Amino acid sequence: MVESIWFVVALVLLAAVSVALVLMIVLYTEKRDPGRQTRTQYRTADYTREAGFRLSDYPNTPLVILRRRWLIDGDIAALDYTIVPGRFMTLFVARRGRMQPPEGYNAEDAENVEQYEIDGLTVTQNQQAGRRALVYWVRGEFEYLIYSEEPEMNMMNGMAYYFVRNTRAVRT
Repeated sequence: MVESIWFVVALVLLAAVSVALVLMIVLYTEKRDPGRQTRTQYRTADYTREAGFRLSDYPNTPLVILRRRWLIDGDIAALDYTIVPGRFMTLFVARRGRMQPPEGYNAEDAENVEQYEIDGLTVTQNQQAGRRALVYWVRGEFEYLIYSEEPEMNMMNGMAYYFVRNTRAVRT
């Protein structure tokens, strides 16, 4: 009889500890890291409902292959591309004043910063030695940015001309 009571007490304590652990895990996962981005994947480049805009034109060819469309933190469109032969790049689009640099990118680390003009728009290109390149421009009420972790030599210059000329966002 005493063994049965101890067995029941042990089961009750084990259940209480299990419930406490589950609650701690649930509460811990619900805390949001303030630096973490939320990403929602989309089938089309229409972010009307959440962000109030859509992309009317954007590159998608056999050499510049669109892989995924995202909306970051409800404000920034992100389109992931494969650039043949085997390089990767992301196009970011946001309303003016809402653009943020990609996670992990620090503009102060750029070794080469240059500005040039494409189709009457001022384009700023930042590049770190041998990796991480960013090209930024503004058209109308939108900011645009293309970013690559490991571009090939002169890849970003060519992509800048192509993306500036062929990317448009419209307010909806």
